[in-house]
Amino acid sequence: MTVCRAAALLVTFAAIALGVVFMRGEQTRTAARVHQLQVAKDRLRQEAWDLQMEIARLKTPDLIRERVERWQLNVLAPCPGPGWRAETGMADAR
Repeated sequence: MTVCRAAALLVTFAAIALGVVFMRGEQTRTAARVHQLQVAKDRLRQEAWDLQMEIARLKTPDLIRERVERWQLNVLAPCPGPGWRAETGMADAR
């Protein structure tokens, strides 16, 4: 093997080694980012669950009644509009 071939082989192996090191670094950074996103997803899922529970609590009839009284709202029962048919309890399909 000539010196030129040995040098070319050495440069090729060095380039491959640098490529492997670079790819491992990228893999590590990507894994860390995936972990961060999973933690954020879990946190957001918990926050969404908490908000759904709060909405469900606020929709209870007792709390709605209390807010209507506290804010002195003039809430009327819904009345049938045009096209309402009393015999079926449904609106016309017009």
